[in-house]
Amino acid sequence: MNFFFGFKNNDYETELQIPKFQNKNSINKEINLYSAKISGKLWEINKIKNSDEDDYFYFIKDKLIDNKIIYFLAKDSEIKKSKEEKLIKYNKFTETSPAFRANFIIKKRNGGFSSYQSEYPFNMTTKNGSITSGTASLTSKSANKNYIIFRNIFIEPIERPFNIYFINLKTNKILKKDQFFTNRTNIIEIDNELLKPEIYFVSSNYLGVPVYLSEKNGHLSFEHTHPPHEYFMSQNKFKIIKKFKSEINKIIN
Repeated sequence: MNFFFGFKNNDYETELQIPKFQNKNSINKEINLYSAKISGKLWEINKIKNSDEDDYFYFIKDKLIDNKIIYFLAKDSEIKKSKEEKLIKYNKFTETSPAFRANFIIKKRNGGFSSYQSEYPFNMTTKNGSITSGTASLTSKSANKNYIIFRNIFIEPIERPFNIYFINLKTNKILKKDQFFTNRTNIIEIDNELLKPEIYFVSSNYLGVPVYLSEKNGHLSFEHTHPPHEYFMSQNKFKIIKKFKSEINKIIN
């Protein structure tokens, strides 16, 4: 099961386009669009009734998007309660190969736009951990601005601060430290001096999806990085990554 998320900001508009169909199957007319948000100490589940749609897609426009709300697909019969103590894996509709994804579009107000194919797998919500992502691969020093948009979804309905770092692996130094929040789409601007191959963005204690946004003269580039093991072809890649993350933890600690 996948969740989908957007981003709310004064400078940009975003939109989600979520398919009603699987890769190899026809439209499922029993599938509906739902949202989840934290209400007190519970997840509040709501059926979305005012989104735009056609025969093939749900279109979640900017007016419905919030940095704390997530979206998912389910049958009405699968929603047992309106509030839950934890996120629930309601079905396997979005468990496909290739991966079932939404189109996440970002638009500069009075400017350009970009998009990437996004999803947040349910199994990520059940785990603690850290994300390590190189800052230089999807950014540009010639851009007017570079950002990391970082979405965390955690299975429990908590809004808890956690640390994020920019680390130089050559000097073994923390160059910048800040705070993000769980169950939120967070954003941070990246200064040009942090855009080097040896500098990595690291989250502490919580997983998430880091998406890089670059803007130049109103034009946008928008893409996420893959986990470090996706860049290795070795049979020992997980052993290599474990050692790599161990070195980063030594710097943080």
